[in-house]
Amino acid sequence: MITKGKIIDQILRLSAGGSTNDEKEISREDVALLVSQVINRLLKTEHLSVNMPLGADYPPHTLITTYKVVREKVESKEISRDYYLRLPVMPISLPRNMGIWSVTDDQGSTEFIPIESGQQHHLRKQEGLFLMELQPYYWVEGQTVFIRYPLFDIHPDNEKIALRVKLLIVDPNVIGEYDYLQIPIEMEEAVVKEVLTLIGALPKVVDKASDTNNQI
Repeated sequence: MITKGKIIDQILRLSAGGSTNDEKEISREDVALLVSQVINRLLKTEHLSVNMPLGADYPPHTLITTYKVVREKVESKEISRDYYLRLPVMPISLPRNMGIWSVTDDQGSTEFIPIESGQQHHLRKQEGLFLMELQPYYWVEGQTVFIRYPLFDIHPDNEKIALRVKLLIVDPNVIGEYDYLQIPIEMEEAVVKEVLTLIGALPKVVDKASDTNNQI
């Protein structure tokens, strides 16, 4: 396993012999951001191309980052049990909005049920779905997560209650210089190569194949 700082140092050392885009020196912060972006893409590609075709919907644990986000009450006289929260970062894009892996209470004991945006207006009308009104559930619109509690639930209406949100993302703001990157060891080389390619620091590959048809 390698720390975030060590892989950044390695990339900077390897790039020193090459030339970066626009002939500008790339900063350590830029490399750190690129490392996280490349890891997110590689892990997403692995999940979509390997895990999901094999029937494994659960993502790599390395992609799960947990946040505590304060909820706010929706200002509406008609709906008194609706709240919302703003995602701190946008997760990776996956089918069925699985980038938002889970939303729970602060203790993680009550997990809210995800529904599609717009479904909340039809739950009472569809047979078999009306029981959803008895459970807390949520839907997503852009960067906003709306949460609805069951009407009978004795849940405190106090403002500023934090919820636990698990997102599928490797967040560069969460990982420190001395934190280990939770990626397979065989993926480390791919991260280094892709970042070096993005900053234009990889040496050009010269085609040494000679023309064997020696015609005069």
